Amino acid sequence: MSTAAATWDAELGELAAPSPLLQTWGWGEVQSRAGWTVERVRLSGGALASVQLRGVGPIREAYVPRGPVPATAPSIDALVEWARAAKVAKLRLEPEAPHTFAEVLGERGFAKVEPTQPEYTRIITMRPPDELLATFKQGRRYNIRAGLRRGVVVEEGKDAAELARQSAAVERRESISLPAQSYYGLLLELLPWSRTYVGRHPETSEALAAVLVARHAGRAYQLFAGRSGAHPELMANDLAWWAGIRSAAEDGCRDDDLWGVPPPGSGPNHPWHGLGFFKAEFGGEEVAYAGAWELILSAAGSRLIDLEKKARKGVRGLKRNIS
Repeated sequence: MSTAAATWDAELGELAAPSPLLQTWGWGEVQSRAGWTVERVRLSGGALASVQLRGVGPIREAYVPRGPVPATAPSIDALVEWARAAKVAKLRLEPEAPHTFAEVLGERGFAKVEPTQPEYTRIITMRPPDELLATFKQGRRYNIRAGLRRGVVVEEGKDAAELARQSAAVERRESISLPAQSYYGLLLELLPWSRTYVGRHPETSEALAAVLVARHAGRAYQLFAGRSGAHPELMANDLAWWAGIRSAAEDGCRDDDLWGVPPPGSGPNHPWHGLGFFKAEFGGEEVAYAGAWELILSAAGSRLIDLEKKARKGVRGLKRNIS
């Protein structure tokens, strides 16, 4: 890690515990390779914000995932002041702050928008692995132990290609959009600590499930996962998730963010209902963040950015229809 990166992450750690993964130097490096321009801003008053920028010519939008740090009324005011000075047309942020922080944002003219990052998640407090397993719901414990008895092998590594293959199977089944292999590769290359856990058939070594885990400041994050759906009786998906959680516990992580669950009380019709049930069986506590909020600083500039986004989505859709 460079001196600049180490200094930035250390300053984040002084402002929040744990400091948000999505505000780290490494996450900014990933986004800079994925098409954003990243500015790491030291705001008046001492707060920090890793800001992602893109736009049409000189007209730019700014996105601050899980920031600023810390998320307070003064730091929001300082961020807005910076955005105005930087001639940003639209400022979007998703602070790592409680649900009630929405009042602070609403008072400053922000409007709530569709989230990019999980607004609701589930966080497990770590214990020694045997004690941790005992806290899981009975069904999850059974599946993990069954997978172990049936000889499923879980490989720890940096296998972006296999994660992409497993994710593609989920995309086909669930009609959702997940990142490409290149993005998984950036995460595995540029985040200071990130690994894949791939569950394989005990006899054929066929890959059946994969999970990507990152760690920062004592917290693990189960960022992405996929499974082929083959040989469900082997419980390879349960074993891959458990391997990532267990490894974090053994290495001294304080907790593990399972990274996204449906809103409380959303019911069986919610598209994440099955995923929410799966993650709930690992225990832990549900956490609600303030969500995504947007402030328009230039109406004309914002409209131009929206038109460009719409056109870009249309081109992507046309390519999918042709292919």
